[in-house]
Amino acid sequence: MQFRYDINGLRAIAVLSVVIFHFAEEKLPGGFVGVDVFFVISGYLMTSIIISKFDKRRFNLMDFYLARVNRIIPALAFLCASLLIIGLFTLSPVEYSKLGKQAASSVLFLSNIIYYRDSGYFAESSLENWLLHTWSLSVEWQFYLLYPVALLVLNRLLSRDKLKVAIVFATFLSLVLSAWLTPKNPSLSYYALPTRAWEMLIGGLAFLYPIKIYESLRKPLAVIGVILILISCFAFSEKTSWPGISALLPVAGAYLIIIANRNENILLNNRLFQALGTWSYSIYLWHWPLVVFIYKNELNEAFAIAGFILSIALGYLSYRFIETIKFDDRNSSIRTFVANKPLIFATFLALAGSFSFFTNGLIHRAPTTYQNLIEDVEASPLRNRCHTNEYVAPEEACEYFVKGNTTWATIGDSHSVELAYALGQELKATNEGLKHFSFSGCRPSYGKNEDFSKCAKWYNSSLEFIADERKIQNVVFVHRYSYQLVGGSNKTYPDLRNLRFDNESVELLQNIDRAIHKLASSKQRVYVLYPIPELPTHITKLIDRELSVNGELVSIEGTERSWYEERNAVIINHFKSANYPDNVVLINPANYFCGSEACFSTKGGHSLYFDDNHVSNYGASLIAEDVIQNKNSGISVL
Repeated sequence: MQFRYDINGLRAIAVLSVVIFHFAEEKLPGGFVGVDVFFVISGYLMTSIIISKFDKRRFNLMDFYLARVNRIIPALAFLCASLLIIGLFTLSPVEYSKLGKQAASSVLFLSNIIYYRDSGYFAESSLENWLLHTWSLSVEWQFYLLYPVALLVLNRLLSRDKLKVAIVFATFLSLVLSAWLTPKNPSLSYYALPTRAWEMLIGGLAFLYPIKIYESLRKPLAVIGVILILISCFAFSEKTSWPGISALLPVAGAYLIIIANRNENILLNNRLFQALGTWSYSIYLWHWPLVVFIYKNELNEAFAIAGFILSIALGYLSYRFIETIKFDDRNSSIRTFVANKPLIFATFLALAGSFSFFTNGLIHRAPTTYQNLIEDVEASPLRNRCHTNEYVAPEEACEYFVKGNTTWATIGDSHSVELAYALGQELKATNEGLKHFSFSGCRPSYGKNEDFSKCAKWYNSSLEFIADERKIQNVVFVHRYSYQLVGGSNKTYPDLRNLRFDNESVELLQNIDRAIHKLASSKQRVYVLYPIPELPTHITKLIDRELSVNGELVSIEGTERSWYEERNAVIINHFKSANYPDNVVLINPANYFCGSEACFSTKGGHSLYFDDNHVSNYGASLIAEDVIQNKNSGISVL
């Protein structure tokens, strides 16, 4: 094909929008649309390559794949290798383990799947992930694998006109799926190929349905396309549900530029944009690790400007010395695939990254105290199986560990999960079992309907089941009360000025009391936990920070006790003044998580948490011991 200078300029717009967005989001809040523009370009180029070779009867699937390998893998693999080498000397084992997983999934083009799976309740900030941006490469690669096969089959079964109609239909289905799924499951819609395929297929349609445009209209059409993309960069933000219908705007802009097919365009065909377009792939690869570095080191705006410039410089060097290496991509066979150097290098990196991940970042190179602490940073092994985020009948709730003699139950949100497991372990010694009821993020909703909370049906049926089940005589009640009551979180630490307390919070307190009284009316003991102290950041970061400062890892402070008490004042004061029956026992985790001045993240060489607000199995065991010790006692208050 004739080289399309306009498309190369469009690449420059796409990469600039993404890079500016990541370094200075407030300047270009919708700059992420550059990825959508890249998808349209890829769809157009891949369709033109495949269909053109169909027409010449020269298409070879293996050659196509090998050409994509040689184009995409070298620069990506070099980036991953560089990060793995640098990270070995600069990152803690925990961080290096995560980097290993990211590198392996990136060179295997599975990172979009991995990042979707890791994007749930316990997801870390995107700015902690060195290779998050490779999700888009994985989506493209998956498209490259499936698309030519689909076109081959359609080309043999259908006429060209019917093949084009089939692509139109596939584009429409993907767009409808994206529009439907985006509001329901935004993470899945964002990362998944089926909800992104329409953007690439739109590019394909630009080739399959060439529109004859008068020369006088080409320039204004291209200008309109640029304007649509620029409008998208400023009109949208991270608050916009994406991709969905909103993505039609930048996709339409890219489509108009492609069909305008006007190389003589100063907006797109100028020396700066042609250079940036040529280096765009490598610029995209290198910019994100620089963003993460600036964030992790809390560097100021001047470093963001330096990072932007360095992204372009590294992009140029990567293009000049990596992308321009020539690898044979003709007359391919299984043997040439096996002997392909980029594939060999990618395989080696996948193995190296996997080894780092499965050895916890080569953790044996760290001090023994560090290793022991990290081993304690673990959640209940039954969390995934027994903790729900949708309605589950109470009869189907998990039982620990002595079935048939289930005399205990726990009910609450995710803060109850590890406690249930630890209590179950303690109760085995007395041949008693425990039934575990927990719903992710559930607000106490007893007596309410699903207009109040998505877990209301589950909450009412579970609590009624516990109250009516005669064998169950002891119940533990725990929630992340303060987050549900006054908002805010450890993410805003230590700023408490924006915490809210409104009529809905009053209603929530009433729900808590209603649930506790209901349980107390039929049970021997109801153990109500005070709030779990929360940390200002992830437990592993606190451990890593302490290791880098002075190497003292026995007991690490997490937050000030005064902040814990101020943040939780509403619920603490409510529990103190509540007129609960004598069989309600109040348990305060701060008694052993906190000293007089500070609350700890580790204690006695053990980690008390597995993230920034959920207790670890060890931390839960301390609470469980307190619950058992209070089994025959009266009310315990602060």
